[in-house]
Amino acid sequence: MQRFTATAKSALIAATGLAALTSIGALSAPAFAEVVENVELVTYTLWARQDISGPLRAGNVVKAAGLLNEALAEEGSNRRVQVVVQESPAAGFDDDALQLLRVFGIGEGPDLFIQSHTWICAFEKEGFVANLEDLIQANDWAFGTIFPTLWESTKCGGDRYAIPQDAEARMFFYNKKLMREAGISEEDIESLPARVLAGEVTLDGLSDIAKQVVDNTSAEYGILHRPSVGPDYIMVFNSYGNSFSDPETGSLLLEPEKLEAAFGWFERNVQIGVTPANNTAMEWGDIREAFYTRDNAAFWMYGIWDLASQAFPIYGLPKEEEAFFKDWGWTAVPPVVAGGTASSLTHPIVYAMSSEVQDKDLAIRLLGFASDADLNTDHAVTTAHLAIRSEQLDDPRYQAAWPVARATELLDITQYLPNNAGFADLNRVIYTALQGVETGSLSAAEAAQFVVDEAEVQLDDVIVR
Repeated sequence: MQRFTATAKSALIAATGLAALTSIGALSAPAFAEVVENVELVTYTLWARQDISGPLRAGNVVKAAGLLNEALAEEGSNRRVQVVVQESPAAGFDDDALQLLRVFGIGEGPDLFIQSHTWICAFEKEGFVANLEDLIQANDWAFGTIFPTLWESTKCGGDRYAIPQDAEARMFFYNKKLMREAGISEEDIESLPARVLAGEVTLDGLSDIAKQVVDNTSAEYGILHRPSVGPDYIMVFNSYGNSFSDPETGSLLLEPEKLEAAFGWFERNVQIGVTPANNTAMEWGDIREAFYTRDNAAFWMYGIWDLASQAFPIYGLPKEEEAFFKDWGWTAVPPVVAGGTASSLTHPIVYAMSSEVQDKDLAIRLLGFASDADLNTDHAVTTAHLAIRSEQLDDPRYQAAWPVARATELLDITQYLPNNAGFADLNRVIYTALQGVETGSLSAAEAAQFVVDEAEVQLDDVIVR
């Protein structure tokens, strides 16, 4: 953070609208709107990954500077803020976090940064990120209506070290046309999401439905999942009780019996012909075509954003809500046993503040304005991400973006990946084991032991219980 003092003679123009922005990227802002005597210009640096799927993650902080400057002007303050965006070319948030940790390590860290929630505790462990608990509580005007469940993703040792910027929803999509063709009643098809939430349909029950489709239609696949490392299949592991995080220490946690149980579900799906043995070797396009255009798959485990980015514009699924739900649907992840709790998975991106920021009260106000309902809705509806606060649900723009509006309900039952930087490496081990299970080279028990053995060799912070 930098401070500058200027006079009217120096012709520094202090913004009451948007603040000036210096950036490696294409973001820009209008010139300062008024001349103010003896302005104290506070410059915050913001680290953001170059991400075409979320340009307003940084853009909203820039806009927030304008809102904050308007408030400062009304208060009679001579302070004004501007935001300098430092854009990282990292391909993903894991690489971006590692790069940012190195930057902090040499004393060149930014004032503010945008990051995956899973990395926040790595920054906290190194002392690079500010504890925001007291600041969040002191600024209820800005953060009071953020969904309580989202705050869980920002905690290290019980305190909040970040502010949710957006969320996602992951689920099982399903093809109603194939279910009808397989002889499943319309009542059972339409009530599937409610029966899952009520604990009446289990994961094995979902496999039974998929089996019925494969046996009674020309569809080749019952249940497909992503063909690369990622969070989606972790939903199943969560359902079998794998949290992957020790609540007392924050260390990664492996429980072999629960791992084996989860691998067992994938193993059974291959054995009964529901999931192909080569699912992990399939191409993304082949999976999407099988489900979206060729009526060749009953269920697909993925995320809500795919409708706006792929299903509607590329694969031709109907954009209108009524037309979509005529032949397609989605459901939360069913519980393992009847009467259990259904779930989902979200992966919030968050705003965080350096522990070295001098004026944290001003910086938290900036992030508070960046979390404004209107600004966040701009981001949500243009990128198919979920809202972070309750009042966004009534925004006509959000209601018009019906996939995210409907999927927001899943935040009530959502779970998170561990706030542990080592989970990215652990997840690669889990995926390798999943490949072994589905191709038949590992049993579920062997896969669980493989994960434990590899984790103990590769990771420093893991507990096996």
